[in-house]
Amino acid sequence: MLSRSFRWFEACAAFVEFFCAVCRCLVTGPRYLRETLRVMDLLIRRCLIPVGLAVAPVGAVISLQGAGLFRMFGAESLLSSLLATAIFREYSPALASVMVAAQAGSSIAARIGTMKVRGQIDALAVMSVDPIRYVVVPGLVACVIVTPLLSVLTTLLGLVSGWFFAVPVMGVDHGSFLANLYAQVSLVDLWVGLGKCMAFGTAVGLIAGFLGLRTSGGATGVGKAANDTVTMTIVLILVADYFVSMVLLRLGV
Repeated sequence: MLSRSFRWFEACAAFVEFFCAVCRCLVTGPRYLRETLRVMDLLIRRCLIPVGLAVAPVGAVISLQGAGLFRMFGAESLLSSLLATAIFREYSPALASVMVAAQAGSSIAARIGTMKVRGQIDALAVMSVDPIRYVVVPGLVACVIVTPLLSVLTTLLGLVSGWFFAVPVMGVDHGSFLANLYAQVSLVDLWVGLGKCMAFGTAVGLIAGFLGLRTSGGATGVGKAANDTVTMTIVLILVADYFVSMVLLRLGV
């Protein structure tokens, strides 16, 4: 028990040191822009289709389940208000971030872990290249930028699928649907969703980089780092999303 507690405190201290090193690299040069763009391109290609397939059906489910319930009270025109709030603030940021964690986080952790067990991280240090600056920061920046972009796409897909199943399928009036949609959605909803995505993307990049650099034990260690990255980031995203939403609700935002 004591040794487990010691390992936990040691990991926390190592993460704090790692976080400080990342912050230092973010505000000082040199910056590897080409590497960052390469990672962004990789993440977009790996995450675009899975994220779209994960979020698009959410709008359809909300419309199918909500239309019948709202119709019982003669308020089916308000369905788009529920759809917009749920998609913009909750489902799109959370699901997009979870899919980025599953696709991008595991990929970044596995890549860094492979470099670690092969000795490439040590080789970079020998060549006076900061491994955190070269392999961690580009992945972190890519996650922070790509996650909101994917959220915007998934928001559009969710709204389109919700409209399709609400208007042509369930018979909700098209004009009322759009009018309530425009009346409900505000810039606050957009910024809340994008802010969540940036925070969750930051968490994915940090955890993936940290666990990747601590990889040991060959191929088994690489697999464990990738798996731990996915597990930790998804749990963190869902828990953090709950508390952030609760705080925003209390503040009336």
